[in-house]
Amino acid sequence: MGQTKKRHYDRYTLAFKEQAVRLANHPNVIAMDIAESLGIHVVMLYRWRMEFKNGTLRENKHMKKSPPPTKNKKEKKKVKKRTDPAKAKDDELILAKKKINALERSLSSTQEELDILKKARRFFEKTKR
Repeated sequence: MGQTKKRHYDRYTLAFKEQAVRLANHPNVIAMDIAESLGIHVVMLYRWRMEFKNGTLRENKHMKKSPPPTKNKKEKKKVKKRTDPAKAKDDELILAKKKINALERSLSSTQEELDILKKARRFFEKTKR
């Protein structure tokens, strides 16, 4: 007996779905063009639009969810000023690295949104012609 192949299904984040719906709901835009530019099937985009309209649009239940930011007691201890200047500099460095990581994550999500908008702009230009 042969074995069946496992299928790979793309799982999209809630932010991606909402962005796609916003682009598709724009006037003078063809949803098929948006779906094609985003690499999704047009029926999926229509379903997301309907779910968004009904308020039932949500993230895939199998997708790993990012844990909400928590404030540990350890982090609160790090914020306290120390009497030793060397330790205080180390604490400032740790906090600066955390801030840099957060800013890099924010930048990558902003760049992703910008790429989606650039793709959409190409299709807006096609419809004007």
